Amino acid sequence: MRVLDLSGPIGAYCSKLLADLGADVVLAEPPIGDDLRRRPPFASAEDGARASLLFASYHANKRGITLDCTRDESLPLLEALGQHFDAVIASPTARRPVAGFDRDTPSVSWAKPDAIVAAITPFGLTGPWRDLRMTPFLSFAMSGGMHWVGDPNGPPHAAPCRLLWDEAGTYAAFGILAAVSARDRVGGQVLDLSVHEVGAAKDFLLERYDVGRPGEWGRAVTVGYPPTGVWECADGPFAVAVYQEHQWAAFLAMLGDPQELSDPIYADPVIRRQVYDMLKELIAPLMAKRSRLELFRLGQELGVPCAPYNTPGDFVADIQAEAREIFVAADAPTGPVRIPWRWCHAAAPLIELRRFAPELGAHNQDVYVDELGFSADELRLWEKQGLV
Repeated sequence: MRVLDLSGPIGAYCSKLLADLGADVVLAEPPIGDDLRRRPPFASAEDGARASLLFASYHANKRGITLDCTRDESLPLLEALGQHFDAVIASPTARRPVAGFDRDTPSVSWAKPDAIVAAITPFGLTGPWRDLRMTPFLSFAMSGGMHWVGDPNGPPHAAPCRLLWDEAGTYAAFGILAAVSARDRVGGQVLDLSVHEVGAAKDFLLERYDVGRPGEWGRAVTVGYPPTGVWECADGPFAVAVYQEHQWAAFLAMLGDPQELSDPIYADPVIRRQVYDMLKELIAPLMAKRSRLELFRLGQELGVPCAPYNTPGDFVADIQAEAREIFVAADAPTGPVRIPWRWCHAAAPLIELRRFAPELGAHNQDVYVDELGFSADELRLWEKQGLV
């Protein structure tokens, strides 16, 4: 399966998943380079060179070419490329159009008739907001996700990194694979995926809003009632999920059956909702003096869904992450780096790290000259014109 990725940062995770699974993914960057190349964190070499670890993580296993697909002059190149790819990932917008992509139809003039074209955009190809400019931060905010992130006494915050755009990329990758599997029956398709719709349909957002009753309790309420939530222990934050009556009893046992919580009326989750603030004041000091690792051990024995609440640094150092080889060493222009990698183990290896993220234009010769049959002189001319 061959995939052409013209989407830029919004579709990077979609093509990453397909590349990890073995697809031949060609990343087409603008001649100035993909925006992720300029995003921190960076790895630095002794000679002063630096490389974005974000770019390295998203674009490992892909080949890289340069092409300014916003210009009509790119149409001959896109038409040649289109005949060689089973799937195309793009993000056509008013500000950054893709030559030959008609958003209103929607259709792509240069793609093969049976190609799967995935359009990943902030708001979809239609509707009154389709031309709004967005960032991962704004997408997350407009999804409603920021309502419950951050200190309840302060302003809301975005989740780290590019969470919602990556989640949309997961949906898009699934959609591409589903469309490819149905191609013999229905032919090519254009998939119109809106990040905003993925966020609006995200699990628990509506439930959190209902439970939280923003006017009364702010953003602190999780899905459920005390003790469900994140508590501060002596050695860091600790997450608990208690919904059923037997889980409440197990939670009490985990804390040594404290007298403050012994009233059997608290076993009823409806009652716990009604006395939310009071329970918070009772539970918080009980958790604050305990070790979260000790509570984790007890909770696992007693059947309480609970776990230490890791920071990113905690997760990287976690013994489970190490045992599962989630992070692997990869060669970068600046030297070896560790990147998050293995998200699945299979009896027959399903994913492998075949190549590090490409340098800018690393495969122009391979793709344009060796595969598509253009001449080296033509390639040099396009480079001078700033087209590739």
